[in-house]
Amino acid sequence: VLLVTSASATDFSGPNGNVLKIAYSFKDGGYYNKTWKGSGAPEEISFKGERILPTNEGGTYCCGYTFAVVMRAAEARGLLKDKTPEQIRKFQKEWYGATEADKEKLVGFAAKNVAIGREIASDEAMPGDFCQFWRSKSGHSVIFLSWIEQDGEKIGMHYRSSQGATDGIGDRTEYFKAVYGQKDPLNRERTYFCRLNQN
Repeated sequence: VLLVTSASATDFSGPNGNVLKIAYSFKDGGYYNKTWKGSGAPEEISFKGERILPTNEGGTYCCGYTFAVVMRAAEARGLLKDKTPEQIRKFQKEWYGATEADKEKLVGFAAKNVAIGREIASDEAMPGDFCQFWRSKSGHSVIFLSWIEQDGEKIGMHYRSSQGATDGIGDRTEYFKAVYGQKDPLNRERTYFCRLNQN
């Protein structure tokens, strides 16, 4: 029997409520950009009058979508008021893994480095936390929704992001083992979480 643990992903009243509300404000689907070219963002991202990223006309991809969410959520919490456009450009590059600084944790490293969030252990994860995970052949930037448990063991996770399986933005479940048709399972040791500061 599979058990989905954690509160409902659409419960916007929790500590990460505004992250989830923003995450679900973007329309599901859209064209998925398999080349990962362009920004991958579902909307233009500007900061203090300067454009950080253009809208990706060819469709969204994972880090473009999660970056759009984190920027909206961080601005709503007042976390970016003392930041400069140069800092946000660096934040974006680190979030995408486009620098040599960190190509493993990405979202946690980027949020901590710009001082708007912190890395958290997987046992602390709650709906609306950001997550970077890796499989054997690829990685993914997502918004965590819930754990999938079986007999007391976390066997997978439910998340929201942009991916080919949902033809763009949508909710998806993946597992740590090759079960339920998943050929390339998640790597538990290479799954990293971060949480935005409240203010």
